[in-house]
Amino acid sequence: MKELKTIRGMPDLFGSQIQGISFVEKTCEKIFKSFNFQEFRTPILENKSLFKRSVGDTSEMVQKEMYELKDRKGEELCLRPEGTAGLVRALITNNLDGTDIKKFFYIGPMFRYERPQKGRKRQFCQAGIELIGDSSINADIEVIQIATLILKELDIEAELQINFIGDLESLDGYRKYLRDYLKEYKSSTDEKLYSRLIRNPLRAMDSKDANIKEVMKNAKKISEFLSADQLKKYDEIKSLLTGMEIKFVENPDLVRGMDYYTGTVFEFTNDQLGAQNSILGGGRYDNLISDLGGNRLPATGFALGVDRLAEIVKMKEQQKDLFLGSLDSAGKAFAQKLSFKIRSRNPNLVIETYLGQANIGKQLKKADSLGFKSVIIIGQEELNSGLLKVKYFDNNLPDLELTEDQLLEKLGC
Repeated sequence: MKELKTIRGMPDLFGSQIQGISFVEKTCEKIFKSFNFQEFRTPILENKSLFKRSVGDTSEMVQKEMYELKDRKGEELCLRPEGTAGLVRALITNNLDGTDIKKFFYIGPMFRYERPQKGRKRQFCQAGIELIGDSSINADIEVIQIATLILKELDIEAELQINFIGDLESLDGYRKYLRDYLKEYKSSTDEKLYSRLIRNPLRAMDSKDANIKEVMKNAKKISEFLSADQLKKYDEIKSLLTGMEIKFVENPDLVRGMDYYTGTVFEFTNDQLGAQNSILGGGRYDNLISDLGGNRLPATGFALGVDRLAEIVKMKEQQKDLFLGSLDSAGKAFAQKLSFKIRSRNPNLVIETYLGQANIGKQLKKADSLGFKSVIIIGQEELNSGLLKVKYFDNNLPDLELTEDQLLEKLGC
């Protein structure tokens, strides 16, 4: 029998790992809902053509990173590599692309075939939002506010980088300029890479390749191709962020990795993950919905790497309230009855009803190692007297002897 093992880049998650991921997910959901965003869930399998049309067939994601498969009828499918395209597809197929403003969030697994490293897995979790139907800069500001508050709630230091890449006309003009500019470096650039850059030269702007960085250092910035109205809008966005005391730096090379972005783009970076320093990114995509066959609706949003944030978040130790131990079957039955009564009245408490056979010393040691605040061991003496001895592991708190009713009252039941 072949040895059982996990698939590379798709680790099992447990212990402190899953605690961190769960903490990030719950924080995101809390902030999303505080801005009245509604949850949306889409399948993890989509038609491959969806991402070729939305993300761009010259992107690294589509070229190299998608998990592709064919079903029994030969239809080309893929595991979703990102969340925006699938949500937009869902809006169109469910006739939800009306002109009213819509606010959705999602949390779930994504898949990309790439070299696993710190902060980057082949199966990973993303949380994201999409604000659809509002073309104003206020929509851009709202999604940046949400991102800022999530990172603040998680106590994660990050730098906000922003840029403005204009509309389709500006982008087309800049692409034409870059194609002409890059032709001068054809002989010194890898043929496959050069071919991809010529097809979508915006990739050269924020490339991590040292040779391409050298090539691009003398190229004009996209800001030189923006209209006066676009530059004014960008200034207004920066002014609003400054007025809200949201710190940022301008990154004139920032374009993001998807072809659908227009207008405002932004990214939050953190240096604790090495080369994979982007922990949250997004921007405006005013043409994607109509490009995929829906109504012409403006939209903006972002996605964050839940796993990445979980690697750097400082977890607070979970408060565990009461460990109920026992010395025999009668004590165990009483402990289960008591714990059920406590949980029924106050489900927020964390209670462990010990099911093993260890002696008092080992049960006390286990309760302490698990991080419980207090412990009660139930034996014949407690059953006969009706008095429960509460021991606290904090030396500053005195041990107590309580009746069942007094214990329930003390526990907020």
